[in-house]
Amino acid sequence: MIIHRYKKEDKEQLIKLIEDCLYQIFEVKPKKIELDNGLLEKDGILYVAEDKGKIIGSVGIKRQKRGIARLKKMYVAKNYRKKGLGQKLYDKAESFAEKQGYKNIILSTTSQMKEAIAFYSKNGFKYYRKNKKKNQLFFKKRLK
Repeated sequence: MIIHRYKKEDKEQLIKLIEDCLYQIFEVKPKKIELDNGLLEKDGILYVAEDKGKIIGSVGIKRQKRGIARLKKMYVAKNYRKKGLGQKLYDKAESFAEKQGYKNIILSTTSQMKEAIAFYSKNGFKYYRKNKKKNQLFFKKRLK
């Protein structure tokens, strides 16, 4: 298994991974998956984990605003969960954020993503607000 920076040729497999992960939680196929442009800019990054040529995980960091990074596209294929891959991906993303000089990381998720919420909490993220209309929970973490 390797983790590398996203390449254009990863797009089809990455979108399929995201669709599969979202379907497992919401039991509805997402209408459209966008790979946020901010992840592909100089102050952002998108990593993918690959095993035997298959994309099995992803995580991204993009600039939210000065000093604040946003964690995006954190997904791990079902068969690879609870084996440390999510942590490896997250650690790589946090390291990138620190090197870029970000002071905080924020993220949003939904209340249905209970495993994700537990993972983020374990990694030092604190809940700070909710958007009821969009069913979003927001978390943030102060970096060193």
